[in-house]
Amino acid sequence: MAANAECVWSTTWGGKGGSRTWEFIIPDGSTLTKIALSSGDALDFIRFTYKDGYGRTHTSEKFGGDGGSPHMIIFDDNEYLIGISGRVGSFGDNTVITSVTFRTNIRTYGEYGTNPGTDFSFGVTRGKFSGFYGKCGSSVDSLGVILQA
Repeated sequence: MAANAECVWSTTWGGKGGSRTWEFIIPDGSTLTKIALSSGDALDFIRFTYKDGYGRTHTSEKFGGDGGSPHMIIFDDNEYLIGISGRVGSFGDNTVITSVTFRTNIRTYGEYGTNPGTDFSFGVTRGKFSGFYGKCGSSVDSLGVILQA
């Protein structure tokens, strides 16, 4: 992301646990192409792939742990995120992201995860999704979005 791009970080949804803080930013001129995730009773991990302006593909590290069932979201060339929703709930002794759904200008992906919890939802009314951030350990403990104005 360019240094002069104005970005806004949402609040995070989820708990305060997680041994590692993470951040994924889609650089200017790049497009989010895939989201890989694993879920069961919680969002176990999430990983992002984008294509840069030269057509090269870049994949983030895996944020979270192992477990759950794998899922792959592959976006069409003209598809982009317009919203995210999910639930926050208990998993063992921790408060984590228990489910997540992604909305694009074309379709809805998910719900990934099965545990009940407190709903959260975020839609873009101005700007565009530019990344995600949060905390993780053996699962995704918290999740927030980064918007470019």
